[in-house]
Amino acid sequence: MTKVYSGLAGSELAGDFFLHTEMSDEQRQALIDGHQLFRGKDKMQAASGYHEHWPHGRGVFHNPDKTFVNWVNEGDHLRIISMQEGGDVEAVFARLSAGAAAIEAGVRKETGITEGEVFMMHPKFGSVTCCPSNIGTGMRGSVHILVPKLIKTIGFDAIDKLARERNCQARGSSGEHSEVVDRIDVSNWRRIGYPEYELVQDM
Repeated sequence: MTKVYSGLAGSELAGDFFLHTEMSDEQRQALIDGHQLFRGKDKMQAASGYHEHWPHGRGVFHNPDKTFVNWVNEGDHLRIISMQEGGDVEAVFARLSAGAAAIEAGVRKETGITEGEVFMMHPKFGSVTCCPSNIGTGMRGSVHILVPKLIKTIGFDAIDKLARERNCQARGSSGEHSEVVDRIDVSNWRRIGYPEYELVQDM
């Protein structure tokens, strides 16, 4: 992956690759504070074997603006993330598409694979992911919405019910398994049997 990331030079996707085993405490804390780093502290993940040989072989890549982030061997071999502040979903999706294509091209170049799939794909079920809930497109589109008054008025469970009626789910202020404070994370819960653009439209 180091060689693949080197091939992104000169594009908006270009950035730095930080290995868990080599980053300084200051780098680690900055990435945690910016929500760019996974920490390997999830008990369910640990029980399933996610964290074998932790922290070796794990890392995070991001561009200077931290709008294009990759998690390497967090659970899946590679998680490609595109994000930014504001409501320009089209720009986020366009960057995700360009990033996935660039990573695929880089892997093909480094491995010599010219035909067939680069990412692990099943002909019927789609992306083969570490977590069964992501099988299909493997894509989760999410938006953080600041709604403290709505949370106070109807409560998180009612918001989640509204989201699920629209093929989405609500999560805590910092994503999955986090506390609900003043904002919620709304994302598509469907992954399998639908194209990526439809799931973004759900969200």
